[in-house]
Amino acid sequence: MSKTDLGKKFESIFKASWQKSFPNTFIFRLKDQMTGYKETSGNPCDFICFPGFNTLFLIECKEHKGQSIPFVAIPQYERLLAYKDTPNVKAGAVIWFSEQDTVMWVPIKEMEKMVLAGEKSIGLRMLKDESYNIVVLPSEKKRVFLETDYTCLVKE
Repeated sequence: MSKTDLGKKFESIFKASWQKSFPNTFIFRLKDQMTGYKETSGNPCDFICFPGFNTLFLIECKEHKGQSIPFVAIPQYERLLAYKDTPNVKAGAVIWFSEQDTVMWVPIKEMEKMVLAGEKSIGLRMLKDESYNIVVLPSEKKRVFLETDYTCLVKE
């Protein structure tokens, strides 16, 4: 399976897991706008989700093979920043480190702290020193993909 296919499949797995975590939820996939080979979308994220609980989520999904994902691989970072101080909105990225079977939630405010601290990437190493509020999401492996429980995000 190619990297693009893996990432796209992760998006559909994310949607299914989100709906399982929050039955009768509102979840909307923003359409990718592609021109030629370069993405030109002005979308801030992949999904708009409303699980209830007076909170709206703007979620960018990323799949990455290594131990860290560079910020250059998250072009939505700048667009998500616009929502960092919006009341009742949680913006950020759900990142699946596919070789490590780890799914994490990285809020946009934490990404901004990383960038301001001079970090060039978001890595698994950040989980050990607890410098940033990154949430490892409970997940169960189902062959290749993970089924993830997102309910902890409304308790955060």
